[in-house]
Amino acid sequence: MKIDLKRNCPFNSDNVPNGDVVLSSRARLARNLEGFPFVNRATASDCAEVASLLQKISNTKDKRSALEWVNMDELDTVTTELFVERHLISSNLSNATHPRAIAVGPELSRSVMVNEEDHIRIQSIRPGLQLHEVHADVHQLDMEVEEIISYAFDSQLGFLTACPTNVGTGARFSAMLHLPGLRIIKDLQRIHNACNDMSLAIRGFRGEGSGTIADLFQVSNQVTLGSTEEELCNLLANDFLPPVLEWERKARRVIAEKQRSKLEDQTFRSLGLLQNARLLTSEEAMKCLGNIRLGVCLNVIDNITLPQINQLMIELHPAHLRYTFGKDLPDDEVNRCRATLIRNIVDS
Repeated sequence: MKIDLKRNCPFNSDNVPNGDVVLSSRARLARNLEGFPFVNRATASDCAEVASLLQKISNTKDKRSALEWVNMDELDTVTTELFVERHLISSNLSNATHPRAIAVGPELSRSVMVNEEDHIRIQSIRPGLQLHEVHADVHQLDMEVEEIISYAFDSQLGFLTACPTNVGTGARFSAMLHLPGLRIIKDLQRIHNACNDMSLAIRGFRGEGSGTIADLFQVSNQVTLGSTEEELCNLLANDFLPPVLEWERKARRVIAEKQRSKLEDQTFRSLGLLQNARLLTSEEAMKCLGNIRLGVCLNVIDNITLPQINQLMIELHPAHLRYTFGKDLPDDEVNRCRATLIRNIVDS
């Protein structure tokens, strides 16, 4: 499968809504086929039959909703990991050994994972605050899939899923947030309190079980039973995010007015490192880019743009570097290529 790394980077697009704080929005629907055991109880033959049935979703003649079908066993290791880094597939899908596949939209924002934890994981990811738009994407794909197969559904419980927490709508909505302002003024607990009050989960950059990198946080709904998809989407988009955007922007204004020297020092130290380093780990690069991103938002730096920073936050990961510099790139060369890639952007 041919991939254009510059095309529809999940964090990167010009003039996205609320892109100063929200890097990306994602919607995901978990579904299973009627009459088949869940993936964790299925045989290889069951999984192969599920994949065979679902491959029909890639046969649509509508170019707007077209999907390219890819059997995971046919992907090389670098491309598989690149899909993980772009959040198109999960690590669970990439590491499994049973028959499984992915159907990907040509714009690289919509995907359907086949035989992950559930038979079907429909998802869409877009840059900025576009939760209603990604919901529309997955809703359209959901209807197209249901024209081909019958879902496992209970009149009382809703959609039946392998994990009990997904029973009901099977819907997860999430947003990737950049919250350096609240971290600097030591007010992140306000976000955690709001999440607890609204039954939302807050995680690190790589999702469940991951730590915080570059002040990036992923927030999503925890409960899917008892609410409609629209209600779950509105909870995040209309109830949670508006005050969070206000809190973060107010914190940034306070920093710009009262801690200007600290802000400038943090920004230019990070910029100087990226302009001169010859070896960079992904964690070090992400931390510096997060600091510079705050400086760009507060007009401390005017020769680097948010889209450039956002693009680098994806392209600096190992599989992206190997896809760019050579799939056989040795591990000890990855840090050098990362430094070169970033230096060519921030030092231009």
